[in-house]
Amino acid sequence: MFIDSLKLKLSAGKGGNGIVAWKREKYQPKGGPYGGNGGKGGSIILEVDEHLLSFEKFFNRQKIKSENGCCGGSCNKTGKNGKNLIVKIPLGTILKDENDNVLFEFKKKEETFLLCKGGIGGRGNISFKTPTNRAPNIATEGKPGEIKEINFELKLIADVGLIGMPNAGKSTLMRQITHSKVKIGAYPFTTLHPNLGLVEFEDFSRILVADIPGIIKGAHINKGLGLSFLKHIERTSVLIFVIDSNTDDPRDDFQTLIDEIKIFNKDLLDRPSLTILNKTDLQNFENIKKFKKFYPFNKETLIEASALEKLGLDIFLKKLKPYCDTQF
Repeated sequence: MFIDSLKLKLSAGKGGNGIVAWKREKYQPKGGPYGGNGGKGGSIILEVDEHLLSFEKFFNRQKIKSENGCCGGSCNKTGKNGKNLIVKIPLGTILKDENDNVLFEFKKKEETFLLCKGGIGGRGNISFKTPTNRAPNIATEGKPGEIKEINFELKLIADVGLIGMPNAGKSTLMRQITHSKVKIGAYPFTTLHPNLGLVEFEDFSRILVADIPGIIKGAHINKGLGLSFLKHIERTSVLIFVIDSNTDDPRDDFQTLIDEIKIFNKDLLDRPSLTILNKTDLQNFENIKKFKKFYPFNKETLIEASALEKLGLDIFLKKLKPYCDTQF
């Protein structure tokens, strides 16, 4: 199950209470106050785990709470601190408050963020002892920890994003170049959530590829799978347009993709891109000819291929290689 947004209530631990106690030892009949302070409550710390791809593990959870601090003890013993709770989240997570303001974005591996600070412990009566008040009979309660309701959103971070209409062959291409076990089928919307895979080259350099679910006309107003997955394109460095050469008019499909991305975020079109004219093994030569003539970008960025038959993939990977600047 792929979950890329959720709302959680997070509560840091309460500080332990201080106590009132007295020193009772032989030959010290007036030993004075001896109550210890309470321990600190545990904080909630978020940490990136690059092996997580969604918020699936939080599916049945609405609240997360860290450990409370323990009460102080006699003999001036400070209570045990509550354990900090480290919550693992996917890379690319965005934290937003109830007013949709961004609190933090996780863009680096193993990045951490203190979200909810634990409460401080209460004071025992020994801390109230003064020269004029030698036998204080008071203690304070521990402070509550921070409580926050946070909206979690995920934008996948990948080097390359595969973009195309439903049934254009993105999943088949993904399986061929990354050897990942993605679902494929001869029907629209085979991919219902983004898939990630690694392309490894001969020099052992790698590119992380995201297979984005199919985009249709009106995606920018949330038609089809819409905005739920358009947002994942924002975190990719290179765009790969996958066009089915065997539709009624591949030119219309390509223009629809360009228009939807332009409306959603026009700056995305300034990024490097390649275009794969897929399913050329079906030999629809008239469509191929028309598309090549229509293609508005540098003709060097257009590759004729068949992901199913593995035709043209070597040329595609050769042109993709210069964009490989990440070593894992």
